[in-house]
Amino acid sequence: MSRVYGEFGEWLIHAVGSKKAALKVNHYLSFFLDIEKTWQKVPSYSQLLNHFEAEGLRRVRLPMRWLHEAKGIKPNAQAKRLHSDKRRIRECLASLPPSSQADKTLHSYWVQLESRIKSGKTSYTSARLALRAAATLLRHTDPAGQRLPAQCDVESYLDAVPGQAATLTGFTNFLNRQLGTTLKPMVNAPKASKQRKEKLARSLMKMAKQPEKNEAWQWEWLVLGLEYFHERKISKKAIRQQEIEIKDDGIWVTLEGMRYWLPCSRDSCRQDDYSPQSYVEDVRD
Repeated sequence: MSRVYGEFGEWLIHAVGSKKAALKVNHYLSFFLDIEKTWQKVPSYSQLLNHFEAEGLRRVRLPMRWLHEAKGIKPNAQAKRLHSDKRRIRECLASLPPSSQADKTLHSYWVQLESRIKSGKTSYTSARLALRAAATLLRHTDPAGQRLPAQCDVESYLDAVPGQAATLTGFTNFLNRQLGTTLKPMVNAPKASKQRKEKLARSLMKMAKQPEKNEAWQWEWLVLGLEYFHERKISKKAIRQQEIEIKDDGIWVTLEGMRYWLPCSRDSCRQDDYSPQSYVEDVRD
């Protein structure tokens, strides 16, 4: 590894200049010493990731760049995602009061999820999301972790985050099997729709007050506006593929053969007395 470290030093001179290299090279010595102690040779990217963690590798960007260019140690996005999922799972499992009823229940649920991972029925990412939803529900039910969720707790939790209903289904099914309960991740659709409408209104009004309205602002305005005024959801990527026409009275968007009108900012429309903020307020009221 002393030879490898010397090769890195030569590369560093050419990469950042001799003066900067002289200041930096000793900073990376501990990284190479750790490699020497652990493997006695240049390891694979997965080995480096597991040993140093993603944050540790971010601190040694230049050595990692050299390992890529000189030794073919190419960063693996899939391995990085897997490592990140495992780290977040560990953090989630440690997020409840130790030895509490909720903590024991969450670990039991993880045993089931881990079994599904090993059998190929689910991925680490899906398991992480399911575990996080379970942990959040347990904390919502009782921060001390001594009480497990009842139906009212599930409904209260989903009132705040209705989009978590599907992710939470696995955990409620698990509790039903373990405890003989009949929990259902039910969403109050009218209430969720009202809350979403109010959130969209707040976002649009905040955007209308912004003094600078750049291109990113314009696309965001179209995406939120279509959902708020016309209940049409569309991604930022998809909206860029649609026919958009700006006129004096606002913006016309053609979507799947239908034309939708949206208010626009003064920067985009030529009517000086037009106020998108007041229009949002009128519709909201």
